[in-house]
Amino acid sequence: MKPRKTLRRHTLPLLIALLILFATTLIALADWTTIDTDDDSIDPNWGTPVYTASSNDPSINDQDEIHYAWYAYDGDNIYFRMESWAGGNILANTANQRGVGALDCNRDGDFDDTEDRAIVVTNATNVDNIGIYDGAMNQIGGTDDDTHADKDGNNIEWRIDLNLIPPECRGSDQATPLTMSIINATSETTYDVLSHTDVYQYANPIDYGDAKNVYDWDNSVCQHYNTIALCNGARHGVTSLKLGAEIDADGGDLQDDVALADDTTNTADEDGVAPSPGVTWVAGGAGSLDVTVSGGSGYLSCWIDWDGDETFETSERVINDQSLAAGDHTLSVNVPSGTIFNGPYMARCRIAPNSGEGNSPIGPVWGGEVEDNDWLIQPVDLNIAISGSDVALSWTHLSQNDSEQAYKSATPYFDYASASPLGTAGTSGSATDAGVVGSPAGSAYYQVVGQKSVSGSTLYATPSKEVGLFEFDLTPGTS
Repeated sequence: MKPRKTLRRHTLPLLIALLILFATTLIALADWTTIDTDDDSIDPNWGTPVYTASSNDPSINDQDEIHYAWYAYDGDNIYFRMESWAGGNILANTANQRGVGALDCNRDGDFDDTEDRAIVVTNATNVDNIGIYDGAMNQIGGTDDDTHADKDGNNIEWRIDLNLIPPECRGSDQATPLTMSIINATSETTYDVLSHTDVYQYANPIDYGDAKNVYDWDNSVCQHYNTIALCNGARHGVTSLKLGAEIDADGGDLQDDVALADDTTNTADEDGVAPSPGVTWVAGGAGSLDVTVSGGSGYLSCWIDWDGDETFETSERVINDQSLAAGDHTLSVNVPSGTIFNGPYMARCRIAPNSGEGNSPIGPVWGGEVEDNDWLIQPVDLNIAISGSDVALSWTHLSQNDSEQAYKSATPYFDYASASPLGTAGTSGSATDAGVVGSPAGSAYYQVVGQKSVSGSTLYATPSKEVGLFEFDLTPGTS
């Protein structure tokens, strides 16, 4: 089965451009951890620190002043935490000290590029005095609108919203360098973070959908389907659980009219859900979806935008938190009365590891996958007749397609790269396979698939566009 598928200039200088010559620590992908940075106390859920110092040098503002360091992440934020030695002066009541967490988003060995991000706490008297900057120290966010920090004794924790960092830093399969440091703005002329601390590698791969979605920056609103990170799009931390055989991570910025952006940018991973081949969907009746679950069991929810308003409403939920084991499944769905199948319908399906987690078409879930597809879901009958040694195929041209193409295969599993096309794609509704009836006896498989151009893209043949699949024996002397 293969379905289709602002800146305010900061007064401090640039981050110094140094090669990463320091030790790195690679952590294993772990479950998302959400840290509360809004309650004026240190969250208890930090787990094991990524850095532990064995000695203290309180006379300088460097790594030795940090006793422990942590970081964590989830589907919304990256979190940082430092703890100084007992009696240490981490972010003491002075305007000179800075707590810095930096991300090398373009992974080029430094933290001073516009693609990079730094989150800076300027003093401990008011931990809300916090800003988010690119690597050239242009401020792009700050205060409680975007982030927050808590301080408790020798500890300080803070966060950075994923929406404020580039796609390369929020959902890639590649590990992202991260570092934390304390610096003194009077004695140091740069945010020399690399000279103060180790560089760690964090991996937070996230799978997003790719249905049409844009963010209107002038009015601060999302248009069309909520897909991208800025619009709280459906997203899943990548684990073994998935729909179909493939899954990949992206940064939450892929979208297009026909929901092909993910497949064409990464791997063709929209391969887990499709309308069942040869099944006619009936308005006021039912349709059928074929679903493949891999990597464990999960709970499936699907939406189809029946009214075409580019929103997935609650009433358009066709599969409701269905428990599915690993393997192949065929699921019946209800079709609203009055559906005329005159064009593709956008669909979104989510598999989640636990019941209730994927019940919304937006928002984060740890584990599983989201797939967006633009489905042409109404097949028609394919008629076959034998005339002498020829096989004649005929069908009714679908108004939702620009054209159809007939194929012949030696097996029932159609691989269109190896299947033989009959004639050329068009709207004639007929094709002939000449000279095939004869000796020896054999089997042939025929299929007609639809194609439709939308905004310059083509919905290529997939099982969601099948209009017929037949097998018969070609025996000499019979018809």
